[in-house]
Amino acid sequence: MEKIVNQKAWFLVLPVFAIVAFSAILPLMTVVNYSMQDTFGNNQFFWNGVGWFKELLDPSTDLGGRFFASLWRNLAFSAIILAIEVPLGIVVALAMPRHGWSVAACLVIMALPLLIPWNVVGTIWQIFGRPDIGLLGYTLNSLGINYNYVSNEFDAWATVVVMDVWHWTSLVALLCYAGLKSIPDAYYQAAQIDGASR
Repeated sequence: MEKIVNQKAWFLVLPVFAIVAFSAILPLMTVVNYSMQDTFGNNQFFWNGVGWFKELLDPSTDLGGRFFASLWRNLAFSAIILAIEVPLGIVVALAMPRHGWSVAACLVIMALPLLIPWNVVGTIWQIFGRPDIGLLGYTLNSLGINYNYVSNEFDAWATVVVMDVWHWTSLVALLCYAGLKSIPDAYYQAAQIDGASR
């Protein structure tokens, strides 16, 4: 029996390709086009080629120096929060209950920070950390700790790290919990018979 080749299905995919090209590829090409040009206002553009990229990647220029300083700060921030969130998420997932009504309650409580949009999280912690009206700022200053995230660089860093850990640790915990729940009980029983610890 000979298989009939039918290529008509491609006509159903073509509208999707057109939408993706319009909504993703064209704006991307516009950004690339603008990155190759310079302007002095009045909507007049001049070809600059890769001049902006050369200046950005040259650490001796002002722009390049600021770029690499920002890059290293971003990498340090990512390393710090991952070093906190991943172990903390694993510990929380191991402590969560496996059976009963408390499973649903824990899952809902863990999902609450994820429901808050990231821009609202910043606003919440901005108010929370204020020394005059914020609970965190007022409490730390009452304990004799001079905390002000506006004027102190370390306080600003610590506030942003704690804010990110509060917002995203629950995602790590939920992912780890789902992985732990997918392990069959037979493996735990076999390990218990072999005398393995928890």
